[in-house]
Amino acid sequence: MVVGIALGPIAAKFLDSERWGPAVEGQTSTITLGLARVVICVQLIIAGFQLPERYARQHWLDLLLCLGPIMTAMWLCTAGCLLAAIPNLPFLSALVIASCFTPTDPVLSQAIAKGPFSDKYVARHLREIISAEAGANDGFGFPFLMLATYLLRHLKGAEHFEIPAHHERSVEPLLLVARSAEEVGRLGGGAGVAIKNWVVETWLYVIAMSVVIGALIGFIGGRVLKFALRRYNF
Repeated sequence: MVVGIALGPIAAKFLDSERWGPAVEGQTSTITLGLARVVICVQLIIAGFQLPERYARQHWLDLLLCLGPIMTAMWLCTAGCLLAAIPNLPFLSALVIASCFTPTDPVLSQAIAKGPFSDKYVARHLREIISAEAGANDGFGFPFLMLATYLLRHLKGAEHFEIPAHHERSVEPLLLVARSAEEVGRLGGGAGVAIKNWVVETWLYVIAMSVVIGALIGFIGGRVLKFALRRYNF
């Protein structure tokens, strides 16, 4: 981190993403988002390859507990911490922000799951469940985000909130997320419509269809790989 600051635009200006490519003002956020996606995708693939064969099938109960009640408790506890830390923050906005914090980062989890320190002091079964949970929880955090978003859009009377001036700088990144949530178009209909759309659009359309497409692509890719290995005798 110190090296990055020294080489970045604050100090040496050796690395300045605002001057890359078309040099459009404010492009750093887009570049950061793209790099973050690549890093997370690579780490998710690595986590899958490093786990033993059929790990998810053999330890489905452990993963179910981590990705179900434990993640839900983390989501609600994080929202509670945000409500305590940010004055006048509405509960639904806190849930939106908390859903972004709840999933364990697959890159940071490797500090516990991999390396000489982990090999010596962390039991193998614990390292494996940490890697598996970190690899799966990004997808499982998505329903939490969408549930809070649907409630914001369909519940009536979602209040606007104001932050005292002396607090704004310290919570500015969180406020961007919260204000974006508050500015979502209001559709009305109440909690029943929100839950119905959450189930149909998030679980059935986005998640279930993604699982089917992913399984199909994975099956076809496996067949193609086996054919290539047989054909060229690798």
